[in-house]
Amino acid sequence: MIKKLINIGLVFALILYSTSCGNDFLDVNVDPNNPSDATVNLVFPAAVASSAGVIGGWYAVLGGIWSQHWAQNNGSNQYRDFDSYDLQPTDLDFQFQELYANALNDYEFVRKRASAEKNWTFYLMATVMQAYTYQVLADLYDQIPFSQALQGNQNNLTPVYENGQAVYDSLIVRLDEALAKDFNYSENGSLTSKAPGEADFLFGGNMVKWRQFANTLKLKMYLRQIYARPEVAKAGIQALYASSAQFLTEDAAMTQFIDVASKSNPLYEADQRQLNTNQNLRASVTLLSFLQASKDPRIDAYFIPGSAGHRGLAQGSFNIPSTSIVPTALSRALLTATDPVYFISASESYFLQAEAVARNLGTGNDEALYTQGIAASFAQNNMSTTIILDSQGNDSLSYSTVDSLISPEKPYAYPSTGSFKEKLKAITVQKWAAMAGTNQGLESFFEQNRTGFPESTDVAAFLPNNTVNPEYYPAHAGEFTYAVEGVTSGLFPKRALFTDTERSRNPNTPPQEPITKAIWWDVAEKID
Repeated sequence: MIKKLINIGLVFALILYSTSCGNDFLDVNVDPNNPSDATVNLVFPAAVASSAGVIGGWYAVLGGIWSQHWAQNNGSNQYRDFDSYDLQPTDLDFQFQELYANALNDYEFVRKRASAEKNWTFYLMATVMQAYTYQVLADLYDQIPFSQALQGNQNNLTPVYENGQAVYDSLIVRLDEALAKDFNYSENGSLTSKAPGEADFLFGGNMVKWRQFANTLKLKMYLRQIYARPEVAKAGIQALYASSAQFLTEDAAMTQFIDVASKSNPLYEADQRQLNTNQNLRASVTLLSFLQASKDPRIDAYFIPGSAGHRGLAQGSFNIPSTSIVPTALSRALLTATDPVYFISASESYFLQAEAVARNLGTGNDEALYTQGIAASFAQNNMSTTIILDSQGNDSLSYSTVDSLISPEKPYAYPSTGSFKEKLKAITVQKWAAMAGTNQGLESFFEQNRTGFPESTDVAAFLPNNTVNPEYYPAHAGEFTYAVEGVTSGLFPKRALFTDTERSRNPNTPPQEPITKAIWWDVAEKID
């Protein structure tokens, strides 16, 4: 069973901005948001830290393993449930409760208080972050408490669960309504009144960037439903571009972590400080084979090489004896105490825009946006960025360079004259690779389910004597492989399980679905 450790990273914000709001990990409908002395400046950063603590902590571990960035080490056992697809209703119980009892409740308090005060800066900030957090939950669980949630002890302790489609529609309406408010800020994005200042962990009060965050989140939500509701998605994307919406060109991320216990990145805190070993997360063969085949220097930014250099572990092969594969010979996930928690990274924003343009739904140059996405990923890892050549072997953008990644293979050339499917594959696979460097595995897991990229491959898991094959590799570099110890009969995970606490407290919790059942936007037939 996965140990339910508190994401101590969020304590950092609570130390800086002490507040009595949301400190009890209770029912999703406990209302901690009515203390007389609370202000939006105090409550909002605590809410952001709560979202960061969960989404950048244990959800990042789940996503990193399910998107095959990482695999559970064969010398330890912390994440075996995740790596074998043997998820239990208790595994993410605390995290679900934390997001509702703290993050979402606190955002709701800020929205209501800011609206009453006509403080539209905090209103937009809280609406965007609440929508982002709801989106993650809806994509992970398919059905979640929404319109009847966050009402407090005196109103509704047993909210109905609503399907993800309804949640998406409501979130888009909320974002549009918040964007329409009358803001007062200068041309450089700085507020001339009611500036949030240090209470804004993401952008320091720059409301232009918050509007870009809102638009980028909307673009992601429209693209996510492109197969389930193509007409709704297309109309929404076209409306964004018709309104001259601007999208993120820098990271929407919490960056205030320091290398001190209880003040560091929540993933580092939970995985590196709190466990009795920091050896659990090893490089998945899936990602490592992709980076090695492409001679991609990000391999050294993503992983610490083992005693045998860079070597990965097949997904779900944690029972391989250490006599067959010495654990210390394997590459280990490179996590640091000061890593940001990315909500939407600059590279993700560029790849979303590239897909919209490739679908003829947006304006711009899809090849240039694709290249900017890869360049942003390299920049995030402090690496040279002119490493991507176009299909003719020419530099797509004029960035300074130290080394050439791709000569002579040119593995990342954009298929500008290829089919849309080839373009989508290039964009999505590069997004998947970039998100390994921002610990956004959960988002790349969602995108793999939506698009089918990276593709999966069938390989033989066992030798004739029924022992696990240590050379269990994908047929082609970067293709997903089913977990060696998987318990789902060859089917990949699609969702999380409804938690034990919810099932015991709320009779409206839906019947438990298998983790292999696709959620609403994950349709089998991908028609482009």
